[in-house]
Amino acid sequence: MARADLLALTDDGLVQLANAGLVKRAQRELAAGAGPAVEELADGTIAARFADGTQTRLMPGQALADARCTCPSSGVCRHRVMLAMAYREGGASTRDDAPAAAEAWTPASLDLETVEAQLRPAARAELARLLAARHTVRLDHGRTPGARLPMATVRFLVPDDVSYARCDCAETRGCVHVALAIRAFRAANGADEAVIGEAAPGDDTDGLRLACEHVAEGLLTLGVTAGTAAHGQAIAQARDEARALGAAQALLTIDALAEQIEAYEARSARHDEAVVLRLAAELCARMRAADRAATLGLGEPFETEMTKSRLVSLGARLRQEGADVRASVLLADSDTAAIMMVEKLFSPSPGETERFAASLPRRQMASGLPLLGLGRGQVLTSVARRRADGLLAFGSGAGGRTQVMPRDGVFAFPAPLTARSVGEVAAALAQRPLSLLRPRRRIDEVHVFDVEEVLGHAWAAGSQLWHAAVRLKDDGGVLHLERAFDAAAKGAIAVLTAAFEGRSGPLRQVAGPVRLDHGALVCEPWSLAADRFVVPDLDAVDPAAGEVISAAGAAPALLDEVERLLSGALHAGSRAQGGPMQRLAEGLAARLEAEGYRMLAPRLRRWLAGTADAAAFADAAIWLLALRESQEAGVPG
Repeated sequence: MARADLLALTDDGLVQLANAGLVKRAQRELAAGAGPAVEELADGTIAARFADGTQTRLMPGQALADARCTCPSSGVCRHRVMLAMAYREGGASTRDDAPAAAEAWTPASLDLETVEAQLRPAARAELARLLAARHTVRLDHGRTPGARLPMATVRFLVPDDVSYARCDCAETRGCVHVALAIRAFRAANGADEAVIGEAAPGDDTDGLRLACEHVAEGLLTLGVTAGTAAHGQAIAQARDEARALGAAQALLTIDALAEQIEAYEARSARHDEAVVLRLAAELCARMRAADRAATLGLGEPFETEMTKSRLVSLGARLRQEGADVRASVLLADSDTAAIMMVEKLFSPSPGETERFAASLPRRQMASGLPLLGLGRGQVLTSVARRRADGLLAFGSGAGGRTQVMPRDGVFAFPAPLTARSVGEVAAALAQRPLSLLRPRRRIDEVHVFDVEEVLGHAWAAGSQLWHAAVRLKDDGGVLHLERAFDAAAKGAIAVLTAAFEGRSGPLRQVAGPVRLDHGALVCEPWSLAADRFVVPDLDAVDPAAGEVISAAGAAPALLDEVERLLSGALHAGSRAQGGPMQRLAEGLAARLEAEGYRMLAPRLRRWLAGTADAAAFADAAIWLLALRESQEAGVPG
């Protein structure tokens, strides 16, 4: 009887079980005729004998990872990979009982009861704990379906065979996340998203709600300018309540708000009044949501240890924050396509101002991981921990457990990270919940696009924005690109210009975060693939790069003024909420009504009637931010 699992296991699946280097080597050796002699024994055992005397045997019912091999490797070695490839590509495919090529399938058909029954006692207890909360799971359908849980990503490499389910957490066997993924596929019934778990919002969140309201009231009364001495106790109480509930998303929001207050007190350029407004509104919005358990992240692990992983760079960004520079590197798990970020703030030493920018590429993002190497390469690690917001931390790299290497210019990532259609990505973005209620991520939506043609590019001097457009392969549509100038990476615009003029060869791929701008999909390019891998913020400027055509900038909008008013109220507190601010707000409310914003205007006036009323302020702020987001997505307001 043919081994259906080996016949269904694609090269991509083999990469996830082993690594790309072993699979490529196996492909080369098989193409050169140096493959093993493969024999299927009477009892169903698959035996492979290699020219160097190595023997590999896969017993009936065994997954490939459990095959016996006489080589020293304890993992999925080159010999196990070649056994699978030789069996799949050899005589077995001509057998009458060989199954047809695998089509799209769903893990909902897997035997969930058996999977859960086989879990160890500790794992069953962890499963019960996770199911006591609600979790939103994003699902990828197709030949290799996957589930993106808040704490891990699971892919099912072989149809109807749970032994080939691969999770990126540290538990290599008996993983509770596989059971959660199967539950999600069952609950989704073909949809792209499912909510699993049994928790419902109740009185157990009242302590957190009151603590968050106390934080908002303190900001409206005293202002951010009062500093940590005024707000520290309220924030600490809210943080303690979030930790006690295991509310990961609320805790991330509270921590971010505390960082903003600390940044103002330190007179740091990292402080942003608009960010404070969004965070305060987000705290209130999460507490008001119909499904508070999901929006607060109840029961979601704040940090998860990862298994041995290969993380491939999708590029880097440098951002100036006063005298400091924040460096961020986007990494994608080559197996599960999960997106993570490594981030670090670098500060110049006294007297280093002139040499600081030039030294950044050599600075260490983590022990043994220089910014340039990590941003332009890939890292193999078994000591990584992923936070609930996607922030990655590396443990000790001793013993070769963390290693950075170069990456290929063009890299084939699985869907949905590799996006085929602008329309599909835009539709998915438009259907997302309000960002104030979505899980917090250091970087939200990231995709890799295969480019067919560069349509053009331009530099808008007034707004300091670089614009471009490309046509995607296979009628994938037109993708717009946009990059703002940043003093931390002064040469990035010139590097982008040179790449779009073909100075690095034909443009093949673009990677970066995406957003909707009035219905159009816009990508900020963190990296490009041409004849080489291009990272605009880290690459040297091509001296031959020419000037780009100037374009016009955009005028400020009325909603910007309302946002500045609300941000200023949180910043300065009640001492700034006097007559001049009242008159300004009344004028804005009248203009809002005149321009058709008839739902926002009364909310603004209701807050004006009692400026220390945190609930009324939250109504106005949440409505404003939701309105702006819907307009940016192209949804009528």
